[in-house]
Amino acid sequence: MPNSVTYNCIINGFCKIGGLSVAEEICAEMTEVGVPFNLRTYATLVDGYAKRGSLEVALRLCDEMVERGLTPNPVVYNSIIHRLCIEGDTEEAFSLLSDMIERNICPDQFTYSILIKGLSRNGLATEAIRFLRHILEKNLVKDVFSHNILIDYLCKSKNLRAAKQLMGSMFVRGLLPDTITYGTLIDCHFKEGNIGNAVQIYEKLIVGKEKPNLVIYNSVINGLCKEASVDIAKLLMDSLQRMDVLDIITYNTMINGYFISGMIDQAFVLLWEMEKAGISLNIVTYNILINFLCKFGCIQQAKELMKVMISRGVVPDFITYTTLITNLSKNCSPEEVIALHDYMVIEGVIPDRQTYKDIVCPYLPEENSKISTVG
Repeated sequence: MPNSVTYNCIINGFCKIGGLSVAEEICAEMTEVGVPFNLRTYATLVDGYAKRGSLEVALRLCDEMVERGLTPNPVVYNSIIHRLCIEGDTEEAFSLLSDMIERNICPDQFTYSILIKGLSRNGLATEAIRFLRHILEKNLVKDVFSHNILIDYLCKSKNLRAAKQLMGSMFVRGLLPDTITYGTLIDCHFKEGNIGNAVQIYEKLIVGKEKPNLVIYNSVINGLCKEASVDIAKLLMDSLQRMDVLDIITYNTMINGYFISGMIDQAFVLLWEMEKAGISLNIVTYNILINFLCKFGCIQQAKELMKVMISRGVVPDFITYTTLITNLSKNCSPEEVIALHDYMVIEGVIPDRQTYKDIVCPYLPEENSKISTVG
């Protein structure tokens, strides 16, 4: 006879694919054969119902757990709190947090992260910052992982000052920021155009115990290229090449940087070096090349390049088609626009509403255009 471990695995599998009705049947079978529900059984069911939006059922299961002498853990509560935040009911989410504390169930870093993100996504940024300060003052966040979650949230909310202060407070608490901490702040500063601050944080990283990984190196190269510091970015890339740690992202970033800076020859030299190193062009590489061929007015060459990529087994994506269609429309080639649009749709790539309305529709017969834009 199957035991609770076997039943829980099956229930978990069906819950993950949305088969809650089958999961319920298995639960009924467990009861019939006398296999008791345990914490894992309830946690799986609560998560499944919460993800479906059936919060009443999820909460009822929590009460049922308590009645059977089982104590819900943070994982169980987090599933419901997360769903409440998605539905915009942050007040009820915090009520559930209070319920956890009353039952002596200690919230974990995910609980706090879910609540902070929930407040932010529902337009309650002030409340999110206030809650963040509260949990820090109470020393409720005690590990690097939790701090990284909060720093990531602050960066995405464009509150760089608070993110930097939070990183500084880690040292006071005896915690050493890791590559994720540094990488998050570096990337965010570059995105906001604060190249000086980004480089400053990067320099702190390279002299510390933690060493940059390739993700951080690529982030720095990308940021430098966007700030027109291509020569400095290339020096960093050269140092990575000597360490033999370059990847396709590094090459793509640098090639794009050269094109943006108008350094065409250098871009193609790097492209040649990339292929010589045995690194195959991917969809991002081709999209970069097609984009800049179009910008230089070489539309037909861009179309030929798309044929080359297809012959090499690289499938064009939405960006590939949109780039070509946009530039074909500017060059008054209605037949080519319609032909490429039709091929795009046949291949299962659907243009977004704006692209269709502004670029494709003007070239379609009036009747088709009206039909295509309905809805």
